[in-house]
Amino acid sequence: MPPNIQVQSYALVLVVDRRTLAIRATSSNARAFLPVDPEDLLDLTLHDLFDQPLVRNICEFIHEDFPAVVALQNPEGWSKGDYQAVVATVGQELVLEIEERRTWPHSGDYSARLNDFTYELESNTSTNDLLQVLCDGLTFHFAYDRAIVLQFDESGNGIVTHEAKKDELPSLLDVRFVTSDVPATSRRHQVAESVMNFVSVDRPLVDIRGEVSAEVEEVLRQYLAAREPNPNFIKYLEDSELKTLGHLSLIIDGKLWGSVYMHGVEPVYIDYQMRSFLRVAGRVAQQKIGYHIYHRSLRMRRKANSVRDRLYDQIVYAKGLAEGLTEGRTTVLDLIRGTRGAVICSEDEMTRHGACPTEEEINGIMRWMKAEVGDTAIWHTDHLCAHYPPAKPFVRKAAGMMFLPLDPAANQWIIWFKPETVQTVRFGSHAGERGERQFAINEQTRRQHSTSWSDDDIGSAQALQFFIQKTVMERYTSTRRHNALLQEALEDLEVFSYTIGHDLRAPLRGISSYAEILREDFSSNLGQEGIAHLSVIQQNADRMRVFMDDLLALSRIDRSRMVVNSLSVSQLVDRVLADFSNSSDGRPCCTVQPDIPDIAGDRNHLVTVFTNLLSNAFKYSAHQAVPRVEVGFTGERRNGFPVFYVSDNGIGIPPDQHRRIFDLFTRSTNSGDFEGTGIGLALVDRIIRYHEGEVWIDEEVQEGTRVLFYTGVAVND
Repeated sequence: MPPNIQVQSYALVLVVDRRTLAIRATSSNARAFLPVDPEDLLDLTLHDLFDQPLVRNICEFIHEDFPAVVALQNPEGWSKGDYQAVVATVGQELVLEIEERRTWPHSGDYSARLNDFTYELESNTSTNDLLQVLCDGLTFHFAYDRAIVLQFDESGNGIVTHEAKKDELPSLLDVRFVTSDVPATSRRHQVAESVMNFVSVDRPLVDIRGEVSAEVEEVLRQYLAAREPNPNFIKYLEDSELKTLGHLSLIIDGKLWGSVYMHGVEPVYIDYQMRSFLRVAGRVAQQKIGYHIYHRSLRMRRKANSVRDRLYDQIVYAKGLAEGLTEGRTTVLDLIRGTRGAVICSEDEMTRHGACPTEEEINGIMRWMKAEVGDTAIWHTDHLCAHYPPAKPFVRKAAGMMFLPLDPAANQWIIWFKPETVQTVRFGSHAGERGERQFAINEQTRRQHSTSWSDDDIGSAQALQFFIQKTVMERYTSTRRHNALLQEALEDLEVFSYTIGHDLRAPLRGISSYAEILREDFSSNLGQEGIAHLSVIQQNADRMRVFMDDLLALSRIDRSRMVVNSLSVSQLVDRVLADFSNSSDGRPCCTVQPDIPDIAGDRNHLVTVFTNLLSNAFKYSAHQAVPRVEVGFTGERRNGFPVFYVSDNGIGIPPDQHRRIFDLFTRSTNSGDFEGTGIGLALVDRIIRYHEGEVWIDEEVQEGTRVLFYTGVAVND
């Protein structure tokens, strides 16, 4: 026999061989029912205990799927009483639980009472009202002195939400019980068998003697009505000076959602029929609770869907995940109620939003998470410092935390934080000096906790995780793939541009040289028309050379080789003007604003910028009576960097072309009479963007053109 199997003493338990009806095990309280010692029972069969018709009834009522109930009215040789045998079939064995029939506390037809009671439960339109009706009904129909609903959270902690009681008993409303008060084993047993009633008497538990199989042992421990209770049941009755403690489990979706606990100042015994009444009432209650929970969840989801939809739209159209979650009208904090801060890690960049720990503190949390908890599943707590003690200094921001992994391999995740909520809480127990549970009401000021994370909170986080992983991450992956292809195309273009700009120079020089030889040595033979054609050839060769020089300059822009310094704008302009004076009929006229700030950037690149901008300014204002070209500082700053300008009083650029003028090979529609390749401003735009700045056309200027730009890089140390 497995050791330490005990049952309650109000029933006689027999384990019988199904074929021979021989008694293989019995509870040690046999003498309370019949004048036979338990050891002697092990040598008997059911025929020795009951007359032949009764044994035949027991055998005929055997059923594989549910217990059979056989009346035993004053069996011969037994202590006087109205007994019944609840017979369970377990493989090749029978488990008989012999108990006294009980009298209902109130007169009347209890089938009708059950019908009325269940109808009243079904009629309630809210979980709150239903649970109160359940408590009221159980105290009335069974004469318990108090009935309470203990609702459990995911960790097994419980809080008393409803109560019906006699006036002389203290109220337990809002009292909390911790996980160790109703340990996991007890909760599993409550799911396996929803009804139990335990009466504390002088001899509450008795041993099982004999041999039982593993299957029978499971029945004795989990399914028997007289099974041994959780030790805390006994301790609770002792500490509360009660005699009876029962429970009715409320199971939703296969999980223990809560239990109705019934208390009696005096012993309250219930039999199979009463337990069946409880089970039926419990099934009706939990079906209605499940219905209410589903519809409440549906309403909450509908309400939350509008928040999620707005957030999802923002994510889809944002440049990055963090921007979509934090910078719109709806943010990641709106998704989870009660959160005051959130951190998004995407592409190895951390974005803090709202009231959060510092970046260093968050890094510490993540190191602990990866080492102790893992970073592949949703994890949450309302008491972070209990798991991670270094969180104590910042509980006002992060007493509670929910971690949502997105892509652990890429270090992408979201964390929500809830602040500390200080509460005065009534607990129904505390740990004794030796760690045992002691049951007495005590008030505690609970600190370092946040409000709990609800199923709705977790569901919203999971929905966001699914959306990001299946939609946004796919988009990011596609974008990265396209970017890689674009990078390859850009590299191919740069190689192509370099090839054109470098390898074709020699043939062009040959064309120009031979054209010049023809002009000098054979002009008399060519005639006037031939010389004109030769001039066109030379002009086109020169235009091709300029075009290839521009392409070569474009291909040579290399951000990785930039050397950033603080440079004088006046000196850069002088350098460019000096180059112009060497290749033209004199130094062009350009005004540089006095006391202009320095510009940060790579000297060679910025010389190219000013060369192209000033070249355009001189070219397009050359036909004016008094050409004006100016370089200056607008007096404004963007992102902390000064905005410069190059202006002229030339032909200007049509407003509808202000943006596209910086595209490669694009020229203004009014520039047909001027030489150009359409590369210069594209080259300026690329250099400025490489310097993390912007370049644009001033739309306020009515005459000529004013090009504005700034560089957004810091000077190298």
